[in-house]
Amino acid sequence: MPRSWSNRLTSLVQVVVPLQDVVSAAGRAIGNPLRGGEDAVARETFETLQRQKQAIEHRAAALAFRVQALQREVGILTATRLSNSGGRKIGARGRLIPARVISGDLLSWRSSRLISAGSLQGVPAGAAVASREFSVDQGEAAGLHRGMAILLGEAFVGLIEQTGTHTSRVKLLSDVSVELKVRIGRFTDDGFDVVDRYFWLTGRGGGRMEIRDVQARDVTDGVVQVGDVVVSDPMSELLPAALTIGRIALISPDRDNPLFAILSVDAAVSDDSLTRVYVYDPRTDSGD
Repeated sequence: MPRSWSNRLTSLVQVVVPLQDVVSAAGRAIGNPLRGGEDAVARETFETLQRQKQAIEHRAAALAFRVQALQREVGILTATRLSNSGGRKIGARGRLIPARVISGDLLSWRSSRLISAGSLQGVPAGAAVASREFSVDQGEAAGLHRGMAILLGEAFVGLIEQTGTHTSRVKLLSDVSVELKVRIGRFTDDGFDVVDRYFWLTGRGGGRMEIRDVQARDVTDGVVQVGDVVVSDPMSELLPAALTIGRIALISPDRDNPLFAILSVDAAVSDDSLTRVYVYDPRTDSGD
């Protein structure tokens, strides 16, 4: 295989490994924030470390799925000798459009937010919306056009449902109309392990999300567990990479069918805490 085809894959695999070490170090520091003496950590430092740990975990999960995607692309390139896969340019990143969350939704049955960016800023209908909680400082300093590196630390929170000239409405993933193909993975001592199949996430309203029709034997065998990470489809056209959606908070039996279980998913960023977001516009390639 030509080296130019495999260099990207090799580099990404190397990136995932040190990320695991940083997550562990941050976890140790956060695990004992109130101990006295030399190990004491101020509240502000503790909160900063928490955000850094979450951002690194998001990146590690996203990169693990990116490695899988590149492995598939390398296989296709080897077989077809083409410079792109499925009509998509490898490594295309688009751009990020920053926005503030202006208000919630007046209709209680609908889960959405109004944001301060619209068609004048180039917000496209149907675009993915990510949080802006973990990489604001880095993003503002590095330049928002460097979208990929900034985006990976964030969480996927919704989709642009309606655009105006100055504002847009974001349909949150907890909205009852949302059905989304997702993947599930878990942090282990050896890295990030991914379940080898897709699942369907549905919004239940009121900030709640579920994954239904999960085989009960996957629960009893430990294939899926409470605490596992739920991420977006790494092959979706909505985003340039898989992004964290949340974690499995509860596993319940399906009362209508004992052969299946229901996974309750807690969002990586709560709907009520959203103050700033990024809209991902895939139509513009920044070249970074």
